[in-house]
Amino acid sequence: MVAQGGQYFFGDEGRYDRGVQLYVALSQGDFPGTRSVLSMPEHALFPVVGAAVTGVQHLLAQFTPYGDWSRPENIVFTMGLGALVLSLFSTLNLFLIYRLARVAGADEPEAIWVLLLAAASNTLFYPARHLLPYSCALSAALLALVVGLRAYSVSRALLCGILAALSYHLYNGYWYLVPTIALTYVWWWRQQRPRWLAPIGLGAGLGVGLLLPIGLGILCGGRQYLLTMAAFSATVTQGLFAEGWRLPWEFFWHAEGALGITVLTFCVVGLCRFRRTVPDRVRLWLMMLGTGYLLLVLLSSGWERFVVYARTVLPFTPLFCLVGGWAVSVLVANHVRRQVVAGGLLAWLAAWQLQPHFSRVFPREIEIAVMKAYGVPKHSLSVAGSLYLPLGLPVNRPDLVLVNAQLLYPVREYLGVPPGRTLLKFEHPLSYLPFQYESHTPAERALLRAHDISIRLIQISHPAQVPDDLPWAFRYHTADRPSGWRK
Repeated sequence: MVAQGGQYFFGDEGRYDRGVQLYVALSQGDFPGTRSVLSMPEHALFPVVGAAVTGVQHLLAQFTPYGDWSRPENIVFTMGLGALVLSLFSTLNLFLIYRLARVAGADEPEAIWVLLLAAASNTLFYPARHLLPYSCALSAALLALVVGLRAYSVSRALLCGILAALSYHLYNGYWYLVPTIALTYVWWWRQQRPRWLAPIGLGAGLGVGLLLPIGLGILCGGRQYLLTMAAFSATVTQGLFAEGWRLPWEFFWHAEGALGITVLTFCVVGLCRFRRTVPDRVRLWLMMLGTGYLLLVLLSSGWERFVVYARTVLPFTPLFCLVGGWAVSVLVANHVRRQVVAGGLLAWLAAWQLQPHFSRVFPREIEIAVMKAYGVPKHSLSVAGSLYLPLGLPVNRPDLVLVNAQLLYPVREYLGVPPGRTLLKFEHPLSYLPFQYESHTPAERALLRAHDISIRLIQISHPAQVPDDLPWAFRYHTADRPSGWRK
């Protein structure tokens, strides 16, 4: 799936390039360049991970014709290798979710059911092809829980706090995981003596993990680092604050579909049937879900500080898997036929909802294919308001226009496409409903669903009426009036 492309579709993927810059700067002994990257506070540790991944990418590139990175274009040509390495965090998360279940007291069958649900989950799967920080940030959070819940000691409390804080610096959108993990650790060891051991060790770890990256950033960027960090914290405003309480459930409804409904059914039946014998670990997962959700609602719908996005609630998925794995385990225990039916049902639902990702095409790959086959066409959008991304190459096919070959955001109004003969047509990735919960408002989602936003290569009827480089989309009023095109 990674080899088929899709990278650089989402805006956050551009932050991976900072890791590439850091690797190049370090490999060339460029201290000012290194300092420049480390002085950026947004998701400050992701460039460090990106630099490590880029190092492996460079090594793998030696087995390709693009191993000479003195030519910058070869870095771009091998970016799929970097995406392949970064995607391994998604696989690591499956192992960590399994280990978390075992550390918390689940037996082997229950942990296997948890692992199966995590492997089947759509929301843990589809971000893996992209150059995004979400999976590696989730790895740090899961590892914090695995370390912290395994045994009661000062060293483990300290490491748990450090890892929880690092998950925030890998992706700032997971800020709520820090207090959630801290409360989880304290509650889990509430009966241990001495009681002050956990809070002190955990607090020290959180302090170290939170402050050291900030200190490094201040050392590299000075006062400007703090100013940029303050400005960045006020930018989580795309979308609507008011829908923070409902967006997670709308997103999961579309993202997990029938599998999510099946798992939720298992959870409800299991909790109702075994309500008197629910183990502490299941209560812990439910408490974490409630705490995380409450924090998001308070700071979105309540205080209107941070808008909730689909990527924000991805850490909820492992918790649903942990509760669902317990529920399936107790409902099918000692019944081989039930186990076979449940396993077969989950595997079939997973295959059904994951397979469309392997045939999904993205604008970057379509644009490259069009240029190879047809030359460089003009570009246009069928919606108004979106940030237009010019290609930067001279047009040599003025009779062709490529429509919607980019992320459409923001979306204000549907304008239509230029008149002419459609040569190629592809479904736009934003037609996939879960993608519409990344910053788009309800009104924008309604507009995207009401109109055809497909990517098209059109042989236009009147080439002179469409400029070579459009600063924004054009409006066409009637099919029989080419003069209806206007800015």
